[in-house]
Parts: sequence; structure tokens; C-alpha cells
Amino acid sequence: MRWWLRWYGTRKSNLPTLVSHRFELRSVFKIESIVSLQGSISSIPSTTDSGPRGYRTQTFLNRNQMNGSRRTLIILMFAAALGAAQAAEPLAPLLGAGDGLESWKAERERLIARWEEALGGPSEDTTQSDAVMEDRFETADFEALVYRQRTGSDTWQKVLLMLPLGCQGRRPGVVVPFYDPDRMCGYDLRTRERLGAERNSALFGLHLVKQGYVVAACEAYPFNLVPESKQPANRRDFTIWRMAAAELANRHPHWTGMGKLVHDTRRALDLLSTCENVDVSRLALMGHSLGGKMAFYAGALDARVRATVASDFGIAWDSTNWGDPWYFGARLQGMRHRGLQHHQLLACAAPGSFFLIAGQYDNAESLPYLEEARKVHVLYGSHEAVEMFDHHSGHQPSWDALKAAYGWLASKLAAPEPDLRFLDTLASEQAKAGK
Repeated sequence: MRWWLRWYGTRKSNLPTLVSHRFELRSVFKIESIVSLQGSISSIPSTTDSGPRGYRTQTFLNRNQMNGSRRTLIILMFAAALGAAQAAEPLAPLLGAGDGLESWKAERERLIARWEEALGGPSEDTTQSDAVMEDRFETADFEALVYRQRTGSDTWQKVLLMLPLGCQGRRPGVVVPFYDPDRMCGYDLRTRERLGAERNSALFGLHLVKQGYVVAACEAYPFNLVPESKQPANRRDFTIWRMAAAELANRHPHWTGMGKLVHDTRRALDLLSTCENVDVSRLALMGHSLGGKMAFYAGALDARVRATVASDFGIAWDSTNWGDPWYFGARLQGMRHRGLQHHQLLACAAPGSFFLIAGQYDNAESLPYLEEARKVHVLYGSHEAVEMFDHHSGHQPSWDALKAAYGWLASKLAAPEPDLRFLDTLASEQAKAGK
């Protein structure tokens, strides 16, 4: 497993902070490239690769970050997790001594059954996912097809299918779940006008379609369950989430909010798969925060998914609000008591690949979850199927983390190496909007 860690410091004493998350700089490292913009860490000696596995390191530099800066930039790329890292909770082992692939496949079936039971299910047949196209138009960046897709007997979700301009032939397809499609595609779907540049770094749908992917952007269940006439004027607070959780519990008392979110994400995957321009052997999921949770779960439980990118969703139970009623609510305590942990789901995604963008809610303590799951991925012959980039700069993904993720995704989906220069333009627009 490769792990990218970005760290900015201002003086030599900042370097120990790099290892404050229960890491130690010791012989586990083989440091090949450390760049000091002011020579502030020149006294740190290189060590050998005498740890449990060798570690590859690589330096990525942005010239704009070097000019006039007193910050130290360190980026380390590892071939495996650090032995000193510890999870926020003890992790149950996935494999016993001598267990091979066949033993794991049997264990995977048991784990999937336990997780599906925890997610719960609807009180009615929701397997129908018929969709009606409601609008079609073209922007400067993509062709838009707006669908109304069934998620229940009387519930529907909005799904935006984004096609590259002049799209021909079959392309890889990616589902990007979030609150609504607008905040993934970068356009107001009602006015068809470009949204402000303040959130350019989170516009995953726009990023992906400009790289040549066919993209499906879907909305989260609070907005497709509570009728629009009953939704509060301010959709950005938690009122609508509480309303949706109560409505879901009333309609489907055995279904968790997380179960509903995963269900709707998989329905969007159904719709994407029907597009004649999509190669169904190359499907992926990508999401940020709430969307990261949806992508992580759906990617682990749906065998059609070849790769998943999840940004700062909080893989540890205590890292974010997994116990809120619109996720698992009071059921979470029982789930934890029964030993359910997210490294199990990540292992169940194998042989599908996974890339975690860490920044705030995911951090060094997330790494052991990936390392445990990686042991299962190795059984399938893949030593680089689970990777992580920690940009260490907050909840929103950094541009360098996105570039690393998009390069990784292209390799997993057998897509051409992406030309990501357009991201620099988006970054510049975002920086200007933030002033």
C-alpha cells in the first residue's frame, strides 16, 4: 500500500508533529527524498529500510509553493503502512494463521451478511429503478441529461448523467453521490449557470467528465425522501436530515439511513450502467464527506465497482457522526458491540481498489484500517490496491491530493493518463474567489 503524506512546517521543531499521531521516525523509514525549502530539516539523518517492509518515497513539488515560502514540504510515498501506526480502536483480525483466498471468500460471505443486516432493509420492494429523462442540455464543459429515477413505490431521486462533449465509444463510468448533483457538476441545474468558484476543489463530477469519464451525480436521501413542499427554506442545516430520518423510520422501521444512502447510490449505478457510452467493466465511485461514506459503502458491497475514491469521510467510528439518526442512530452501539468495523467492509471490496483522501476526519489513525484490509487484497495478488493521501490541510481535498487520486483512478480503470492542467485553472479561480 502506498501512503502519501503532505506536511507543512515553519521551523525545525515542527517535524516531530509529523509523527504525533503515534508514529515514530525510526528505522522503519527509508527516506529517499526530503525537500527543505529553507534547509530546516537538513539535520535529520536518512535511515535504512530495515523495517518490516521497504518503503518507497517520492517528492512532489509545486513551484508556486516554493517561491517566497518558509514552509517545509515533505511528501512520503510508502509501499506499506507504518508499523508504529495505531487505530483509534483495536481492530479484529480478518485472517487467521495460514488462511488463504478460499478461507477469506467464506469469511467474506459471513461479513457481507452481517453488514447487510446492520444496514437493514426497506418495508417494500425497491428493486425497480426505472428512470425518466426530464431535461437535456449542453454546458461549456459537458452534455447534461437530467433523470428522475425511482427509489421506492412513491419516491424518486434526481440523477444527472454527464457526458464528455463529443462523447463517442465506451468510456469508464463514475458515480459521484452527494447532497445534490449541482454541487458535484458545478452548475445550477435550474438556471444552467455556473456556480461560484469557492468549492471548485470539491466538484468531482466536473473534474471527472473533463477527463473523459461518463459521470452520474445523484442526490442524498434527505432530499429525495422529504417532499420539496415540506423541506425547510434553509437546506444547509440539519433540520431536513432530522425530518428525513424520522420519515424513514416511519416508512421503513428496519432500514437505517446509511442503508438508504447505499441503496440510492447503487440505483444510480444501475442508471449509469444503462448508458450506451459506458463500459460496465470499468465502473467506479468517488465521493467527499457524506458522499465519501456513500461511495465507501456502495463500493464495498457492489461487485460491479472496480475502484473507489473516498475523501475524508471518517473511517473510524469515533471520527465523525456515524451515530446520528440519519446514518445509524442508536443501532451503532449494538453494531460496535458485535464487532463491526470498517476495515472489514474495505476488505470485502477486494479485488476492487480503494483510495482514501485524508485531511481532517481521516488522518494517521485511519491508516491501520487500510493496512488490515490490504492483507486481504494481497490474497488477490494486488499489493497496491489500497492507498492513501493525507494532505493534512483540513476537510476539503487539496489539489495535489486530487491529482494523485485522479492519476490512480485512471490506472485502475485502464484509462489514458489524464491531462490535469484544467485543475490549475480551477484552483486559480477558487483562490481568487476566496479573497
